[in-house]
Amino acid sequence: MFPYLNLLAVLNLLGAAQGLLLALALFAAGRGGRAQSRLLAALTLSVSVFVCGAVLRTTGYVLYVPHLAWVHDPFPFACGPLLFLYLRGLISGGGSRLGRRDWAHFVPFALCALYLAPSYFQGAAAKLAALEAEYTLPTLGRWYYVRSALVVAHFLAYLVVVVWMLWRYTRRVKSGGEAPGGAALAQVRFLVASCVVIWVAAVLRFALDHTARTNLLVPLLVSGVVYGLGYMAMSTGQKEGAGEGRALPEVTPEPPAPKYEHSTLTPERAERYLKRLREVMESERPYADGELTLQKLAGRLSIPAQHLSQTVNGRLNQSFTDFVNAYRVADAKRKLTDPGLRHYSVLAIAEEVGFNSKSSFNAVFKKQTGMTPSEFRNSAAS
Repeated sequence: MFPYLNLLAVLNLLGAAQGLLLALALFAAGRGGRAQSRLLAALTLSVSVFVCGAVLRTTGYVLYVPHLAWVHDPFPFACGPLLFLYLRGLISGGGSRLGRRDWAHFVPFALCALYLAPSYFQGAAAKLAALEAEYTLPTLGRWYYVRSALVVAHFLAYLVVVVWMLWRYTRRVKSGGEAPGGAALAQVRFLVASCVVIWVAAVLRFALDHTARTNLLVPLLVSGVVYGLGYMAMSTGQKEGAGEGRALPEVTPEPPAPKYEHSTLTPERAERYLKRLREVMESERPYADGELTLQKLAGRLSIPAQHLSQTVNGRLNQSFTDFVNAYRVADAKRKLTDPGLRHYSVLAIAEEVGFNSKSSFNAVFKKQTGMTPSEFRNSAAS
């Protein structure tokens, strides 16, 4: 087969290149424990590897680099789990690390890689012979059909769960049970709609025309999603940059506290709520979520939002924002004085404890301690 490049292949490669750059930017932004940035980076990286592999195989350029022939095959099995875990965290504001059970989602990826391991360790001559045999066959090999069918079924399972998550999240927002994070909701809807379109296209291609001439159509759609993610990431960055110089509180403040004269909250229940609140803040660190709101925390505690606000205002004589930021600053002080974290920048520690920008971290930290985080770290070290 004589290698070639056409417009479809070039567009796919441009999308893959943007995906790699976006993944690098997201990994850099994920320093200090921002799990969502790392998950989105891993998703875009998996997509880019898959697209590059598809272009290499379709255009015949893989004959020049036979060791890359089957490298991309396991990565479609990682896309569904990464999409699910990313959107789950984006919607629920979950913890900063994956649980042990979460890693089970990547078993199909590992099994595919394990199945292909003998091919990976072959010499270049054996790989070239296998590739040349594939290109001379009138139809695609059995492995292509088996892998494609498994990928379609595997991704469908995650797609059903993700669509259900979006439906529940939209209902909560419409009912007022959760703060309507516009950027998060737009990104969730974009990813879900894109994945539905990609899955339908993959099924139609698999059923109607799986020849080489259509092999890059699904990767092209995937590349389009990468372009969309890049645009949304840049748009979000511009909005954050516009407000970078202002020291805004990191928690969306709740509406002015009601007068509580008609509240059903009793002193005994308020005491129980306060005890539960402190336990969760200490053990689960919900304040590390940079998008934490009163409604999110109330839902996590299974406490009415008005009762949680009344408990914090009445029992602690604090606003919700000041209450959460006090935990963030206390955690930041521990990390700033930890010798094992000397290599962490101030920004990395700010993100680790839930602040979204260095300017707001400096402002809140100085308000509570009388010095900036850098001054505090230097004074502790001297």
